[in-house]
Amino acid sequence: MSLTNADKSRRARKRVWGAALGGVMTLTMPMSAARAASTPTEAAKTPTLLTVHSQTITELAPVFGTVEGVRTLPARARIAGTVAQIDVHDGDQVAAGQIIATIADSTLVTQLTTLDAEVKGARAKLAEAQLNFSRTQRLVGQGAVSRASFDQARSALGVAQSALAAALSQRNTIAKQIDQGAVRAPHGGLVLHTPIAAGSVVMPGDVVAQLAQAPFRVRLAVPERYSRFVHPGVLIRVNGAELGVARTLFGTINDIKPAITDGRLIAYATVPGLPSHFVGVRVEVSLPAQTHQAIVIPKNFVLTLSGSDYAELRQASGGVIDVPIQRGAARPTPAMPNGVEILSGLHNDDVLVLPKVAP
Repeated sequence: MSLTNADKSRRARKRVWGAALGGVMTLTMPMSAARAASTPTEAAKTPTLLTVHSQTITELAPVFGTVEGVRTLPARARIAGTVAQIDVHDGDQVAAGQIIATIADSTLVTQLTTLDAEVKGARAKLAEAQLNFSRTQRLVGQGAVSRASFDQARSALGVAQSALAAALSQRNTIAKQIDQGAVRAPHGGLVLHTPIAAGSVVMPGDVVAQLAQAPFRVRLAVPERYSRFVHPGVLIRVNGAELGVARTLFGTINDIKPAITDGRLIAYATVPGLPSHFVGVRVEVSLPAQTHQAIVIPKNFVLTLSGSDYAELRQASGGVIDVPIQRGAARPTPAMPNGVEILSGLHNDDVLVLPKVAP
């Protein structure tokens, strides 16, 4: 079938319009999708903002401290005897008055048994004297016995009462001595050392255990060039990683020894949360010294890309730009544990946006 020139012209126009219509549909669909993607959802959240302010930063001087108890006291034996048992081990935590060891003296046990028998005999004599006195008292009223017999019975009753009281007193004395065989902790704390073993013979005053009294504190040996910065109430920083704690510990100096020995000033600091597993362990301590003005922001506001640090700065128009910054040393504080000093790139009253990508 042959086509005329008019048919060929109509078919060419259809192909041109079809192609044009396809192009319009192709362009329209991506633009609609783009508009749908750019439309904010109701779940969008307001970004976290931080206003930058300079603050006074204290330079920290590194010193070393030692973990120790408030004081170290011994638990001593109060009687002579043989150590029957030891109830604690090195490293145990004990409370004040807790039994640490028991000392037994066989002679005291023998004396206690003898005195128990004497007390039993004294009670029997007292019962007999009481019965005799009651009978004599009744008979003297009837005129059956003389007054002298009544006085004799009354005297015998008094002697029996005194004999029982003496026997009970002696027994109580021996019982207290046996009770003193229990060696008790003079205070609560950590058992540092037990120099004796079960079966050892001890004398009064012998050391049974060495105890470090709780709570623990940090003993600082401060070089004398930093002594002018040390005074009660100064806040110190302890490297918790050396004690198995995954955070920085903060403490306060509360006791200072005035004498400087071998170029060192001795001071003591109370550190809440200080582990008490070991005594004598050395820790790194940072002591405040000089001060200067600096900008400190949380570490999570720093965005690191390709080895460079940036901060997302919010402009007055509402837009956000990435500005390069120079990060300094870590400056943790109780209020900002992840604080980091910014040396350049930020100014007072700058508003930062929390990055969506973790640094």
